[in-house]
Amino acid sequence: MPPTSHAEWLNKNSRRAYPFQENMQRRATDPSGGVLAVQLANKFLVDFVITVALDDPEDPVRMYLSQIAYVGNLVTLVFTDSGGTQVATIAIDLNTHTTNQGYAFGGSGLAYSDARGRVVFGDLSDLADYLTPGIYNFAITETELEATTVRPDVHAVRSLRTSYRGAQSGLIFGHVKLLAGSNVQLTYIAEQNAIRVDAISGAGLNEECDCEEEEGECIQTINGIPINDAVIEGDEECVTVRTEGNRIIIEDSCSSPCCDCPELEFLTESLKTIQVSVNNLDNFAHQLNERISNFVSTYIITTGQA
Repeated sequence: MPPTSHAEWLNKNSRRAYPFQENMQRRATDPSGGVLAVQLANKFLVDFVITVALDDPEDPVRMYLSQIAYVGNLVTLVFTDSGGTQVATIAIDLNTHTTNQGYAFGGSGLAYSDARGRVVFGDLSDLADYLTPGIYNFAITETELEATTVRPDVHAVRSLRTSYRGAQSGLIFGHVKLLAGSNVQLTYIAEQNAIRVDAISGAGLNEECDCEEEEGECIQTINGIPINDAVIEGDEECVTVRTEGNRIIIEDSCSSPCCDCPELEFLTESLKTIQVSVNNLDNFAHQLNERISNFVSTYIITTGQA
């Protein structure tokens, strides 16, 4: 047979060290740093790329495969930077994996939470032939990735959401505007690339007050006591006083009403009916009293004549 020519990119990578650096042996190490007789095949990992936001573009991130956990049909890989910070964790199910299948992944931890990448694994059908189930650690000198696989990016805000009294909005994407509400002023400071939020008074931003007093506090006194001197206190047993925003709430903590609004409404209507009956009974009593008086008068007159 003639030799295969123009092989695809991933097929070529299955016969070379990429995406590991060319001089990497890809051998596992023991806890003391000694090299073990366990070596990853070239076809194990055939492509890798990750985009990482850099705080200092002059200090690129060096990354390597630090650990592999092979348990049953699940293979988990941990990638770490040269400083020992975990960058990403990737899990593969050997039952569903096919040769040269790609997997998207995201960064882990606070330092790499906005990192995004993609990895491609080659033929893993004979993985058990050179890697028995277990946990394997690797040193950066054995599994460091090529520099071109780690691509620099800048930190960015991916989305926003608002939160008010425990209720959160959906994610807000794209160009987001900040709107000034009552008594708030927003100022863009170009020199600092910042937006300053000022709490101000006036300039038509105050909500109108319906007070007839001079401009100031709407409530001037409470029962003749100046607002600055007014104090509302509860007792130590049953009455509590608390505030919520611009509300003062006075509560009786020792008792609670036994009737709700529907019951009280029924009692009120019943009392009205009873009141009508009492009025009718009162009128009947007056009529009865008049009849008795007339009867007594008539009886006396009749008896006297007799």
